[in-house]
Amino acid sequence: MTDAEFDRAVELVAKREKDGLKKIYDAYAKRIYQVIYGIVKNPHDSQDLTADLFMKLWDDPSSYRSGNGHKRYLTVMAKNLALDFLRKAGRQSFEIDAGEKEYVIPDGGDVEKDVTEKMSFTRALEYLNPNQRRVVDMHIGMEMTLREISEALDMPMGTVSWNYRSAIQKLKKIYKEGESYG
Repeated sequence: MTDAEFDRAVELVAKREKDGLKKIYDAYAKRIYQVIYGIVKNPHDSQDLTADLFMKLWDDPSSYRSGNGHKRYLTVMAKNLALDFLRKAGRQSFEIDAGEKEYVIPDGGDVEKDVTEKMSFTRALEYLNPNQRRVVDMHIGMEMTLREISEALDMPMGTVSWNYRSAIQKLKKIYKEGESYG
């Protein structure tokens, strides 16, 4: 979904037309669930929080500001819901990752594809440090730009870029050495 398509869908939600919310849900429910599950590590809580996110969007579509990147908006919203849930539950430690399910990296047609075409997403991420794992998960798995990741994680752009390059180089080296995955 492009930013323009998302903007139109949010306009429909603001007019109380369910079709707008359905379009957003169809495009992003799985990704939002993955972000939340990566934090709370519980499928039932993740499902509830995913539903909560869409209810919040339905109740207050004006919280979205056009032009700031809808993927970042949804990711930050999902992350904040999950973190608030953990705080309320009294849990202290958490780590954002790809979760327990095996997610195949989408066919990107470039370095990422060459490095990861036969690896499961989760298995490949095990070879990276937590910062590299977060950046690769968000860039490849959620199709966020490095700038969107920088803003979502409140991390300098250079650090995000360095983590991504380092991760791809590490995965490429492992792949060329003949490691088999998944």
